[in-house]
Amino acid sequence: MSRFKLKTVTLSALAVTLACTGCSEVRGRHRIQAGNKLFKEGQYKEAIALFEEAEKFVPNLPVLWLNKGYTCRQMVIPGAKTPDSISAAKCALSAFKRLQELAPNDARGELLYVQTLFDSDEFETLVKMYDEKFKQNPRDIDAVTGLIQSYSKWNKLEESLEWYSKKAEIQANDPEAQYAVGVYIWQNLSLKGGGPEKAQFDPRPDPNHPREQKAPPPGAYGDIVSQQRVDLADTGVKYLEKAVELRPKYHEAMTYLNLLYRQKSFALFDQPAEWQKAVDKALEWQKKSLITQGKVVPASIPVVAPNPDDADAAAAPVASKKSAKSKGNSKASKKKGARKGKRGRR
Repeated sequence: MSRFKLKTVTLSALAVTLACTGCSEVRGRHRIQAGNKLFKEGQYKEAIALFEEAEKFVPNLPVLWLNKGYTCRQMVIPGAKTPDSISAAKCALSAFKRLQELAPNDARGELLYVQTLFDSDEFETLVKMYDEKFKQNPRDIDAVTGLIQSYSKWNKLEESLEWYSKKAEIQANDPEAQYAVGVYIWQNLSLKGGGPEKAQFDPRPDPNHPREQKAPPPGAYGDIVSQQRVDLADTGVKYLEKAVELRPKYHEAMTYLNLLYRQKSFALFDQPAEWQKAVDKALEWQKKSLITQGKVVPASIPVVAPNPDDADAAAAPVASKKSAKSKGNSKASKKKGARKGKRGRR
């Protein structure tokens, strides 16, 4: 065979190959488009079947894996452990992982992969992933935040608190990082034995029945009680006080200081004197929060001597029984003086 004929045959074969490749891509894209249409109609299983067919023709097309992952994710029921939900989660995770490989610069791949891990409660995988990132860079706030979210959703109190504290340590001059620790502790104390029925209980003896023993509201399994409650509350107070130190007008932190002291008091029902100290501190922080916001302090809150270094506290409006009484005495003295004047004119 001459060189000319060989060259002609080679070019013809190449043309056929390119034509077949083009046909494959067209077929793959047609199936993706049909799958997208079924996705919009809510026919997810049928759509996935078409995407799987498209894989035979365009296995390296990123949009295929993005759309397949989206579709599988629609079938995931967050927190559910049904066979269908588990299978859908595996399908979505596999698709998003392939997307990351084909298009590493597309941020959607990693974002959707992580979201699917959270939706399917794959906390061990998440913790391992974020822990590896943290080991590579011990000041990686994103890794620390990921560990906080993973352990929090996993209901691991000690581990969550450890990473909240780590974030506060790394961001030592950020009042919001300190505030977050206190709020997280309050949330747990509130949910585990810190309901409104506890706030309404007063352990002090009834003056009319001093020998009568008061029974506190009953607890429930899993409640945080006794010294553990006191220790957690004190830890939260420490971080919230640091937040106020960094931001003196941080009234939100003051509000949670009030709430945390209330939560602490629920562990002290058997020690009325200590319970009273915790309640007094709660009222003190409640008052400071109101003053910082420029609000009038209700008469029901006892007056707390203002800090002489706090000019704003001294200038803030305070409505108390004592001030009301003073006004009353002032008016009474004026009336008394007027009467004396009348008698003198007579």
